[in-house]
Amino acid sequence: MRRLLTRGRPSLLAALLAASPLGCVGDLEGGPTEPEGFGCATGCDELAASTSRFPRLSHPQWEHTVRDLLRLDADPGLTSTFPSDAPRGFFDNDGAELNVSGDLRTEYQRAAERIAERVATDPAALMRILPADLPASPETARARALLEDLGLRAYRRPLTSAELDTYATLFARGPELYPDDDPFVGGVRLCLEAMLQSPHFLYRAELTPATGETAFALNGYELASRLSYALWASMPDDDLFEAAASGALDDPESLDAEVTRMLEDPRVDEVLVRYHEQLLSVSLYRDLRRSSTLFPDFTADVPGAMADEVRYFVRDVISHDGGVRELFTSRFTYVNEPLAAIYGIDGVSGAAMQRVSLEGSDRSGLLTMGGFLARNASDIDSDPIRRGVFVNHRILCAPLPPPPVAPPPLPADDMTMPHTLRERVTTFTGAGTCGASCHGTMINPIGFAFEHFDAVGAYRDRDRHDLPLDSADSYAFQGNTREFADAVELSAIVADERMTHACYAEHLLQFVHGRAPSTMDEGLLRHVTRASHHDSASLRDLVRILVTSEAFRQRSPVELDELPRVEME
Repeated sequence: MRRLLTRGRPSLLAALLAASPLGCVGDLEGGPTEPEGFGCATGCDELAASTSRFPRLSHPQWEHTVRDLLRLDADPGLTSTFPSDAPRGFFDNDGAELNVSGDLRTEYQRAAERIAERVATDPAALMRILPADLPASPETARARALLEDLGLRAYRRPLTSAELDTYATLFARGPELYPDDDPFVGGVRLCLEAMLQSPHFLYRAELTPATGETAFALNGYELASRLSYALWASMPDDDLFEAAASGALDDPESLDAEVTRMLEDPRVDEVLVRYHEQLLSVSLYRDLRRSSTLFPDFTADVPGAMADEVRYFVRDVISHDGGVRELFTSRFTYVNEPLAAIYGIDGVSGAAMQRVSLEGSDRSGLLTMGGFLARNASDIDSDPIRRGVFVNHRILCAPLPPPPVAPPPLPADDMTMPHTLRERVTTFTGAGTCGASCHGTMINPIGFAFEHFDAVGAYRDRDRHDLPLDSADSYAFQGNTREFADAVELSAIVADERMTHACYAEHLLQFVHGRAPSTMDEGLLRHVTRASHHDSASLRDLVRILVTSEAFRQRSPVELDELPRVEME
């Protein structure tokens, strides 16, 4: 919309939004403010957790939505210039965390202009967004038919008559603003710019008003959007729009059938891979650096291969209907030649990732992968404290107390009488020290299980001082003390403990529902945990439970009264 601004005209987009019957007040920048959450003393089953009525699209969701809205072959690839989302939690799709800064608002405007120009100047791209039943004439009827179809898909709901009228008025100004274009093309370009900057596109607006003091059902279009963004990280497809319009999503059996169809789409696998990437902080692997003198096998190609290993492995587990246990106990992985050298695996050549067996090896599942081990290590050695903290936090959800503001470093090793790292850590934080209750019982035992893996995740029998290593210990899993000899045994125990499955359920709910868990989710979390731990449900089936639950299909009576508005400068 830059042309509208540089010519000194008032923003047509602002006028468009002001004309909406939705009572738009507020500002897109910063996003809506969340209300106070409901308590949960009694009657929790009758309430849904309080969530934002206007969760903003995350950057990946924005990319996928533009791709599917315009029926492109690939994501437009424009979010690389957007200010990065820096969520306070593990995941980047929490609706309460995603706001719009002034810089992001500017980037949205630029992206909308670039995309609209790309479509308008490419006849094939323009044809892809035209509805099949577009009338041949008159021009006003063609415009309204296009706007009705494009508006439904951009807003993820039918346009109101007032919105359609306003867009039709805007469409008619296309030839004025883009005199070098065909009049119809100019109208498409101008309206596409406006739609891609609308809060109804940038936010998943849930406008159904509360009907009382208890949780109430979302309408079909709102539920369709929740489903598509949870399972595909994108907008609904034509079949899902049809189900929303027909009321099929209100029927549990029809809803389950639609979810079954959606779960068979390969986009679900990619969403679940992204969930595990964020849970394990895989994006940080690419920053790993090690001394080529100390670790000659740790070449520049290894960090990327470590990130790819997680993606390929998780995708394999999903495709074979694996569950949480398989994430920690599967005796296979994916390596290429550089990563195989770190693992000591022979017979692998080339840069392509290849599936290899780990039977009889010292590795098993996610916790023995090089990326996790190297990321949670020092530049020259293992780091049992960092590894122990990570597993306690991300895998077990153990209630660790906050660390000191400035934790003192471990004492330097006395090279005249070297000790293993385990001995030094135990002396500093073990029994008889101020860290005994936390480090000695929770952090250190888990971390020691990985002592056979060095600073790059390579297996070793002796440490860098040529001293023998000890990886045996025990850990109290919610009072159930289990002993283990090494990382493989620990991984098997972790896979077997209910504590792990409960933690996984909590993280998965947060990712799939796009919000932090609340006390109102206790029953649902018990259901997911039991399905995972007792019934060995697949990862896809755990997602099915979450998206067909009442907590997902309903919303809290707590409402936001205002819809964010774009203020064009």
